[in-house]
Amino acid sequence: MAGPLPTDAPSRVRILLLSPHARVLLIKYRNTGRSGAENPCWTTAGGGIEQGETIAAAARREIAEETGLTAVRLGPVVWYGEDSHRSGDWGITFKEHFVVAHSASEELHFDQWTEHERRQILEMRWWELEALRSSEERIYPFGLARLLEPILAGEYPSSLLVLPSI
Repeated sequence: MAGPLPTDAPSRVRILLLSPHARVLLIKYRNTGRSGAENPCWTTAGGGIEQGETIAAAARREIAEETGLTAVRLGPVVWYGEDSHRSGDWGITFKEHFVVAHSASEELHFDQWTEHERRQILEMRWWELEALRSSEERIYPFGLARLLEPILAGEYPSSLLVLPSI
């Protein structure tokens, strides 16, 4: 994996999972807070990095668990962001490392979902760049279409891009 990492321990991995048709996979979550209030949003696949797990290992595990896809080629870590907005009333900050991954297929399988994923995931679909640009839905990270455009063209940042905190 390319790109320097922040000095604190990484806690989450987000995957910019790209299909052979230059589409990115996004997942729509209920985004339920401690109070039970929902704040639905779209974001990339991903989740927590387990103790002793590398970012690459976490990315492969999360892709397999959430999509059933195993024929993937990992690229570099391209972005890092801290997001407290999505955590709602939980009062936590997500520290996220965004990894590029290329899938050989768009065929998704959900048999490895956890009970939490079954409760929280509303929808999963492949998005074209233009659909991202024109969507009025809440999509994280903010500005994903603009950020993703060079990635889809095969142009990765020369150093880790730190996303603005939200």
